[in-house]
Amino acid sequence: MEKSYWHICTDGLAREIIFKDVRDYIFGMNGVPALSLSYDITVLAFCLMSNHVHFVVHGVEKDCRAFIVAYKKRLSLIADVGMAGICVKQIDTDDYLLRVIGYVLRNPVGAGLGVMPQFYRWSSASLYFNKDRVVDGITVEDVGTKKMRGILRSHYRLPSDYIVTTDGMVDPSCYVDYRAVETLFGHVGRMLYFLSRNDDLEMELTENHLSKSTYSDEELAVSVRVICREKFGCDSPDGLSVEARYSLASILRKRYGLGPKQLARLTGTDPQLLRGILHKK
Repeated sequence: MEKSYWHICTDGLAREIIFKDVRDYIFGMNGVPALSLSYDITVLAFCLMSNHVHFVVHGVEKDCRAFIVAYKKRLSLIADVGMAGICVKQIDTDDYLLRVIGYVLRNPVGAGLGVMPQFYRWSSASLYFNKDRVVDGITVEDVGTKKMRGILRSHYRLPSDYIVTTDGMVDPSCYVDYRAVETLFGHVGRMLYFLSRNDDLEMELTENHLSKSTYSDEELAVSVRVICREKFGCDSPDGLSVEARYSLASILRKRYGLGPKQLARLTGTDPQLLRGILHKK
């Protein structure tokens, strides 16, 4: 079977957080090299978010599907991921490949985490066009087989020259084909262009990545109040300007995958106008 490019992801969980702390994120990161080697796929880009994951890979479809099934099984050791659906979508054009890579890497921005992609540790974004990047750690060979089993929490064997950081994470530069990505983009300016494009809503709608929310308005009201305090310094949408209410709706849309009608109810906005604003973002 011929290899192709694929966008692999899980749906965002509505009620469960996969990665609750640094230790969980490192566990998730270390699963990527172990399983990509096991299923003979090449990782071009990836991003781990608190309730879902994204990968852009090159490989045969059956291997890509086996990879995400195995990765989801690994995540079940730290979270209840049974309700997380799996999406494996073929990338059939060069432009679409660049758009997907940009979309995957800018997930932290889209989620409102307040961090640029290249400074988000739980992705491959720091690797590209970064000659000054320093890898601080020791090789798998120097770590030793027994200790590596404890670090990976498995019996997977990694190449002896892979680098492990002081806090036990296999460095992504060892297993991500970042040079191939640099070749695809050609130069850093073109990559920055695709990183800056706001394709988030379009990607989510056309590929159906977001899970359908089962939250009631009452349950979501708690999150609304928290976001209002953190982002806008008030206790409810009632104290927000019209512009801030639509900004709040956009945050809720990205975080929970809500429809315009429910967003309008929660934020006190007009559903028709809100629908138009969300499609423009």
